[in-house]
Amino acid sequence: MSMKRLAVIALVVGGIAAILVSIRRRRQPHAIVEGETARTVTFTKPVLIINPGSGSGKAAKIGLAATAKGLGIETIVRAKGQKIKQLARQAVDDGCDHLMIAGGDGSLARVADVAIERGVAFSCVPSGTRNHFAMDLGLDRSDPSKALSAAFEGVPVQVDVGRIDKRIFLNNVSFGVYADALADPEYREDRTKSLLEATSETAKASSSSFTVTDSEGTVHDDIAMLLASNNPYHFIGPPDFAGRARMDSGLLGAIMADAVGTSTGGVRPEIMRRSTPRELTVDSENKKVPVGIDGSLHKSKAPVSLRIDRGALNVILPSDVVARQLLGDSGPTTEALSFLSGLKHAGETVDG
Repeated sequence: MSMKRLAVIALVVGGIAAILVSIRRRRQPHAIVEGETARTVTFTKPVLIINPGSGSGKAAKIGLAATAKGLGIETIVRAKGQKIKQLARQAVDDGCDHLMIAGGDGSLARVADVAIERGVAFSCVPSGTRNHFAMDLGLDRSDPSKALSAAFEGVPVQVDVGRIDKRIFLNNVSFGVYADALADPEYREDRTKSLLEATSETAKASSSSFTVTDSEGTVHDDIAMLLASNNPYHFIGPPDFAGRARMDSGLLGAIMADAVGTSTGGVRPEIMRRSTPRELTVDSENKKVPVGIDGSLHKSKAPVSLRIDRGALNVILPSDVVARQLLGDSGPTTEALSFLSGLKHAGETVDG
């Protein structure tokens, strides 16, 4: 990789970090009203789908299937060649009223899409590599089996999902620098790297630029990098760097940057732009553009439409997770993002 490209990446990454730090300074998560309680709902037929390839086989290593079956949870371990969405749809057809998925963020998004489509509850059991969605919900990523406690009874919370054309995303989509990082073999082989590390170490300077139009009609030309998230990110420090203080704002988080060559052959960063629109349209001269969707590389036809689908996903959380957050004890700092005043508990809003 050339020094010029490395300089471009460093400038972009530095700008992202600065924006995230400034967001932390301006806005801290609210405290939930003291004395607030959360109601629970019950289920008769929860079904756990396990993607055994996620997290380097994490589910198998901890005996997750056996633990779930011991609790009376119907368990399906995805076999090679089986489609996760097809398994989820079949489970609902067979009477499932609570879809649970053990896997990475990509697997979670596929099952969440079916849960929304069929109108059933959804839970995630964090057994992937990063598990950012689970982190921002306050789940314990170090022990996925704890999430099984919500199988038959848990607290319902309506959270947002992002949509890119007809596909949903739970965390973020990216164009330009980070999408290029996802195409890099070094990054794919070492999925423990953070977004910022991957961007700074393995990304290539994007050869494409984009025109981004937001829901207010503002047009941003010559964008070299766009990171759009399901609810805005803020800085939390290593190892995860960024997280979301709430998951129900009804807003996308958008960070855009451009890095332009100078007449002397050097590079200079344009101002990093941050916004919180409800919708974005991304256009390019290229008919097909690389897009990172929840950590996986895809190709999308330009123009690409992004929007937030507010409160679309009925997530079930373990009662102890919600209790900790209601009491103000958010647990270890890397798990501490979540709950959030303003979360909607199945039809009601808690104001903080």
